Amino acid sequence: MGHKVRGRQAKKERKSKHAHHKHSSSEEKHKDHELESVHENKPEEEHNNNGIILSKVEQVDLSLLNDEGPFFEIDLKEEQMPFFGLLNSEQAAYFRQAESTLNLDTFETPDIKLTFIQSIFDEAKGNSLKLATNQICSKLMERIIMLSNEDQMKQLYMECRGFFYQLFIHKYASHVMEAFLVRAASFIEKEMLKRDDENYEKFEDEEKNISMEEIVLNIVKENQSKLKRLSKNKYGSHVFRLLLLILAGKELPSSIESNSLLRSKKSKIARKMVELEDTEDYKRSFQIPSSFEQALSLIVEIMVRTETKESLRETAIDPIASPVVQLIIELEGKANRNRPFWTLTFERADEPTNEKEKSFVEYLLSDPVGSHFLQTAISNQKMRNINRLYHLYMEDRVVKLAKRETTGSFVIQTLLEKLRAKDQTKIMDQLVPVLNELIVNNIGMGSSIVECSRRNNGYLKDEIVKKLFDFFNKDINGVKTDDDQFMMNILQLRKSTLYSTKDDWPTSEERRRAMFLEELIDFDDHILKYCLKSMLQLAEEPKPVSHAHARERSKYNKNDDKESGKDTEGTIKMQEKDIENAQESNSNMLIELCEHGVFSHIVEECLINQRRVSKIERRRILNALTPHVVELACDAQGSHIVDKLFPFTIFLNMYKERIASKLLNNEELVKRTVYGKKVWKNWKMDVYARHFGDWKRMVKQEEIDQAGEDGSHLNHSNRDNGYQHSTGIKKRRIN
Repeated sequence: MGHKVRGRQAKKERKSKHAHHKHSSSEEKHKDHELESVHENKPEEEHNNNGIILSKVEQVDLSLLNDEGPFFEIDLKEEQMPFFGLLNSEQAAYFRQAESTLNLDTFETPDIKLTFIQSIFDEAKGNSLKLATNQICSKLMERIIMLSNEDQMKQLYMECRGFFYQLFIHKYASHVMEAFLVRAASFIEKEMLKRDDENYEKFEDEEKNISMEEIVLNIVKENQSKLKRLSKNKYGSHVFRLLLLILAGKELPSSIESNSLLRSKKSKIARKMVELEDTEDYKRSFQIPSSFEQALSLIVEIMVRTETKESLRETAIDPIASPVVQLIIELEGKANRNRPFWTLTFERADEPTNEKEKSFVEYLLSDPVGSHFLQTAISNQKMRNINRLYHLYMEDRVVKLAKRETTGSFVIQTLLEKLRAKDQTKIMDQLVPVLNELIVNNIGMGSSIVECSRRNNGYLKDEIVKKLFDFFNKDINGVKTDDDQFMMNILQLRKSTLYSTKDDWPTSEERRRAMFLEELIDFDDHILKYCLKSMLQLAEEPKPVSHAHARERSKYNKNDDKESGKDTEGTIKMQEKDIENAQESNSNMLIELCEHGVFSHIVEECLINQRRVSKIERRRILNALTPHVVELACDAQGSHIVDKLFPFTIFLNMYKERIASKLLNNEELVKRTVYGKKVWKNWKMDVYARHFGDWKRMVKQEEIDQAGEDGSHLNHSNRDNGYQHSTGIKKRRIN
């Protein structure tokens, strides 16, 4: 639901618009006349007295549909972007000002904001199509839809019905339609809950009585003869995929995250330019009525109709249509047990190999689009279908495919997760000996191998760890280093943003390496041990004089102060001065690590595995961190580190009380930030300040509880020396 940045295509559009401008006045009248005629000549639908479409998706006679034919016959070159007219200068100025006002969001109360949104809907009445297709006003439409009520949604539907296909394929309106569908899904769940209420009564007014369920079903019906065209349209395919997810009751993806299911590469870049945030309707699934399952079944039937093996295989490698086919293959089992898309794309599970299929699979394994299609397709397939493809076409050349870093390796990673245990170990036998070759440019393959070993009771664990130490105990120049440099080398800290004096964010490569190291820390005690040693080395390295005061922390705290209505610059400077006065020593690179947007997760991972760390090692880490707890508590990332120090200091009460005392002595400074307030709460500081005896008893009880848990399978000496403890994969923290 973002607005894509204009490039070369925009220049062409401006040229054509300039040439067209001479005739704009006469043509605009002509186009408005055309719109009126289209409204009058819409396909016949079932209406009530007020013109509201009430029919649900019925069993359609497919022979009566206007068939689009196979995917490869559809040509979108002649399809032009729809034009619904232009706003006059007064309207354009009003809506642009309204968009700016909503973006600033400085309303005194929520009720004032809702009243303002209603006024926008009142002004937009009759102009919704023009607004949705306008570059700036489409952002306004997204904002008000995300905050709209049912009546406002129905008003928008009434103005757009009959034109949903044109809106789906529009560069800007497509994002408005995504917001509309997500909001509709949230209301459908509420409608279902209301129907279960004994006091639920229907409106007598038929116009208000139309449900959001019926609205979504009518949108499906309106577009059922153009589904394949939507699949091949670079804008419409995104909306169609979202519609499929809603009908299947699946989780709806984020509209802003770069790894969202609906974001293409260009869309990821463009979305960064749009100041919109997800609401609570995103990144969750909703309850769906049974009629949605029927609609999904109908869509699958329509989409596979007239297709052949050749046409579907060609579609599987089409950059735009392939993601749609991938999603249908994932969802079709819910709509049709025969899985027509899979069985038409590949042979049945009991069929032997054939040359055409062999050539097709080989192409998929060598093509970026095709490999992603195969990876997604087998991720959601029955085991017998996965086994057939693996044993016929991949079993004998696993290493060769794994070395295809941008194509086949992703399929092998999926097989390591989906195959039966005995097949997983066979693949491991082939990959582990060449592990160091595979991870040169593909950290993800190393991560998949580590996770596969974990799932199979540490299969080949010692060999994996040995190879990783051999590979990563070299600096960026390839010079051999000691084991205690493992963390430094795997994260490439010396050339990372940790040592950068620029105001920049962590890179994607840093994120990949940090997540890989988190998995390794959880995987093996030796890696945890040497990471702790690396952290202690960083604690002895002073922070460069040219370093700014915590890159991420400054950004987060400025936003926090902005929301609080405080003087940002003055507050930050005063806070930094207070923090410096509160510290016992100058900051160092370990503290920089704790305040880094990505690398701080490494410190957290070490701290939450305190049962695997000896008391001596824990004391060393606490000696390095304790003098800086006030600074860390006031930081967006560091505050999480301080939270983890509470369980990390178990059986080390002297350190726990020392940290609590520092927080209490700097209560005003700690409570000045939202992060410090959370630390204060998590450390139970109100109890510590007012009822110290109760706080001590609480700490003692936690020690007794853990000793009881440990005593069931370990003696007391194990706690002093550390012991093996597998905790599984942790979810990424979201600030």
